[in-house]
Amino acid sequence: MGSSDEKLSQFFRNTERYHKWAAFLLLVIYLFLNNSINAASDWTELSRDSNNSTALWEPYLWEYSSALATALLVVPLIYFIRKLDTHSFRARTWLLWHFAFASLFSIAHVTLMVAFRELCYLLSDKEYNFGPIANEFFYEYRKDLWGYITLITFYYIIMFSYRRLIGEASVIREHDERVEVNGARGNPSTSGMPDNLLVKKLNREFLVKLSDVYWVEASGNYINLHTSKSTFPLRCTMKHFCESASEKGFIRVHRSFAIQYTFINNIAFEESGDGTAILLDGTEVAISRRYKESLKSRLTPS
Repeated sequence: MGSSDEKLSQFFRNTERYHKWAAFLLLVIYLFLNNSINAASDWTELSRDSNNSTALWEPYLWEYSSALATALLVVPLIYFIRKLDTHSFRARTWLLWHFAFASLFSIAHVTLMVAFRELCYLLSDKEYNFGPIANEFFYEYRKDLWGYITLITFYYIIMFSYRRLIGEASVIREHDERVEVNGARGNPSTSGMPDNLLVKKLNREFLVKLSDVYWVEASGNYINLHTSKSTFPLRCTMKHFCESASEKGFIRVHRSFAIQYTFINNIAFEESGDGTAILLDGTEVAISRRYKESLKSRLTPS
């Protein structure tokens, strides 16, 4: 792997906690620019009519209210899409779920958009008229359906590219045989984790030893495997990983975290029962009181 590729991958791994905010900010900027252009185009068309009574601010209100409604709905929409992707569905069922999401998205978008416009028009001497509900909603629904398809397409392309950029891991057998995967959850079908994981980064593949993984972090329908130098996403649930990798020394210490006990430097507990594990590389991993006793039993010699 070239040094420039690794530096870029490392940069993305180091700034991972900011990526969601950056993606949302880019979406807001895109919506603002796109809808500003649409508003300017609408005003140009309206101004050609000698009997035009529309004020200059009105096309911008129409477009910006739509953009604001879209921005507010994107976060819950992505949340439910990520939940959907944790389940195994046939293609037809998967498409039906997305059709349902698109319909709900359109209804919510139109409702918020009209509400914003009505509120703004209350501050002016003009009156807002949405028009015939059936005709206008069908018009907005067609636009929202196409917008939903575009958004989802970009989402899956970006997620695929992002995981390839930082290095996506997959489970393999000892003799470089790929393990079969059960459904969309990506849980390995074997009873235990192998010693090595296959990592695909950009256009290359290499092996990562499971024994080099310090701690594991849940991230949607993926888990992030943290080594001393890199972080690799693996399509697997935290529960299944901890069950499969228990014999490799991994202990679940939190709903979202697991650690390899050989890398523990020290542990400190609070009066509440919660605690913190300090690893050999200085990483601090939260310990939930729910897993306190199981952690102690694993660390106590029999």
